Amino acid sequence: MEHELKTIYEAQQLDTQIIEKEKKLVSAPKMIEAMDQEIEELKSKILKEKEIIDELEKERRKKEKELDIDKEKIKKYESKLYEVKTNKEYQALLKEIETAKVTNDKTEEDILILMEKIEELKKDFEHLSAQLKKSAKEFEQKKNKLLKEVETIDKDVRKLKEERDNFLSIVSKNLKATYRTLIEKRAGTAVVNLKNGVCLGCFMNIPPQLFIEATKNRQLILCPSCNRIFYFQEEFEEQ
Repeated sequence: MEHELKTIYEAQQLDTQIIEKEKKLVSAPKMIEAMDQEIEELKSKILKEKEIIDELEKERRKKEKELDIDKEKIKKYESKLYEVKTNKEYQALLKEIETAKVTNDKTEEDILILMEKIEELKKDFEHLSAQLKKSAKEFEQKKNKLLKEVETIDKDVRKLKEERDNFLSIVSKNLKATYRTLIEKRAGTAVVNLKNGVCLGCFMNIPPQLFIEATKNRQLILCPSCNRIFYFQEEFEEQ
């Protein structure tokens, strides 16, 4: 029985490695998905900024057109000043000119504000575009590295499973069945050591006589609390 317990313990060591490596296999696609999502979010942000810039540019051109039209109006009004025959008409034209100039001043101010906003947004747009280019390159390198690691890990897992199955093939059917059930129900840990009267799987106390028997590794003994298989190793007891 001692040989079978040691064999099942070796199988446990391999299963522990398999579980850790399979966690990496699961996490890699999530990491790649997160990187892709970050790139898409950055692209979306850049696109929105471009749309805002285009709208502001459109508004600026509209304002500039309005300004040109109003300037032409002022020229016409000013040319008519020399043609009017009454003071009333003269004063009316002066009022029109003054109103147009006030409107022009406001339009020019609006254009300057728009230009400042556009300039600020363009700088941000350029910064985000550079960031996108840099991030896309970095993420592509990381993804390629992850995919290579996944390929290596996948090969390692297949090899480890083969080794584990070789160990399990030389133990009794009952022990193998117990081991596989515990691996499934106890989060991948079926075989545990014990120390100072405590199960190192669930950390519950073990009856003194059962502890003594378990340290001999002469028979299959399960933890009374978590039902894991005991395999005693002295080096743990000495620590």
